[in-house]
Amino acid sequence: MPGNEKRCYSSTEYPLSARGEKQARQLRSWAQERGISLIAASPSERCVKTAELMSGGKIEIIADEALREVSVGRWEGLSFAEIRERWPELYEARGENMSSVAPPGGESFLRASERFDDALKSIMESNDGNIAIVSHSGVIRGWLHHYGGHDEDMFSIPVPCASIASLMCDGNTINRAIAGTRAVLTPGDDEIEEYYRRCKTPEEVIAHCRAVAHGAERIVEQGEISCNRELLRAACLLHDMCRADGKSHPESAAHILTMDAYPALASIVAGHHDLPRRASTETDLLYLSDKLYSGAQRVTIDERFARSRAKCKDEEALKKWSQRYAAVRGIVERYHLEGQL
Repeated sequence: MPGNEKRCYSSTEYPLSARGEKQARQLRSWAQERGISLIAASPSERCVKTAELMSGGKIEIIADEALREVSVGRWEGLSFAEIRERWPELYEARGENMSSVAPPGGESFLRASERFDDALKSIMESNDGNIAIVSHSGVIRGWLHHYGGHDEDMFSIPVPCASIASLMCDGNTINRAIAGTRAVLTPGDDEIEEYYRRCKTPEEVIAHCRAVAHGAERIVEQGEISCNRELLRAACLLHDMCRADGKSHPESAAHILTMDAYPALASIVAGHHDLPRRASTETDLLYLSDKLYSGAQRVTIDERFARSRAKCKDEEALKKWSQRYAAVRGIVERYHLEGQL
């Protein structure tokens, strides 16, 4: 929206963007692998289009009014600043009790979840096989919070566009739900560039990330190391995207990636500063390659750690330095990279 202003929408029709269409097509192979025999969709234009691209003309699609987004009633199309000004008491009450308080003429998350749950049960009782539901982030998040076993804050549940929540069922009884995954493990290059813009990543940090990605690729090839190279590359490119957050930047980046439904990527990025005990191969290689670059300049391990040791001002900092140096040396030995770096 103009000026990046946030507005309240539920029933307003908007078509899928080019990225939305791409993500919907990515769901096609996911649906085929899981033997989806029916797609039930909200009648909203963007949901129906997603279902059609996901189906590829090979899976039956039905539209169900009960799968629509949580209605925001008279708040439709208004900015949150306008809502706060016109309904200050209701806005505050809803902020304190998002589940039960509804906008004027709209629905609470609890009421929408009840409606959605009734629809799920009806669809499951009327159809056999594996079913996909294409709906909206608000009503899905509300249902996961109230019915899917997610007891945490509703808005901490990762339900970004084109993400997947998998329901584990025994017959028509839903036992548990797993949210926050995607049909693909990593974002595309256009999304990576968007992360840089979103996190205001400095150009020199972007140059470092690209150098680390190139270095990791060389290490994989030279060491003939088996790993998910696509996942490793994305982790290298995004590991410092929140560098502006200082020492907490690995956690900040991991949180963003988790909420955007890239959990495997988030796990690797989270471990690039202090290597976890049971690190994946991709985490090891990001950790190592990151230590081989000062900015975008290639350095040796000893050069990098001689510089960082000079910055240690107390025993705690020196202890951290020793742990990181030992971790790097452990990776070199583990993958037989002596003499190759």
